[in-house]
Amino acid sequence: MQEPPLGTVCEAMSGGTRALPIGMFCGRMSLPEIQMPPGPGGAYRGPVISYQWRGDFASAEVEALQADGFGRAPADHDWKAQVERHSLGWVCARSGAELAGFVNVAWDGGVHAFILDTVVARPLRRHGVGTRLVKVAAREARADGCEWLHVDFEDHLGPFYFGCCGFQPTNAGLIRLDDPA
Repeated sequence: MQEPPLGTVCEAMSGGTRALPIGMFCGRMSLPEIQMPPGPGGAYRGPVISYQWRGDFASAEVEALQADGFGRAPADHDWKAQVERHSLGWVCARSGAELAGFVNVAWDGGVHAFILDTVVARPLRRHGVGTRLVKVAAREARADGCEWLHVDFEDHLGPFYFGCCGFQPTNAGLIRLDDPA
């Protein structure tokens, strides 16, 4: 298999992988935390991010991302069993062998899918990785027959979900079930 150009994102699709320039996604182009020195002839050598629908992962690597992303201590959570039992699918983003991002796509067994647990490794945040995770999730949910993709989020994530990912505002309701009142 031919290596994709450096400084691109790649997505695993049925039938192969395609490379896309990082700059075409919502996010900043420069990646100072992980940028590598120029290659031969001064060519840019940045990360190659691969995206895989229902990609293989270890529960511990998803838990480490989730704990870091949501500011909590890691737990002994079996992510693999959870998504295999309850989800339409999930998307794994990898920078080399390292898990760089994850999104879970739950569903109702019919036409509604739900984005949950979106998280990206700190050095890659605000560089389009989360946007691409959601775009791949949307494409694959559509391919599996879903007609609606739902998400809920904290207010500060509105620019990401509305601006970068293309969600539209809608009315929704929420009941906090762990509140005894």
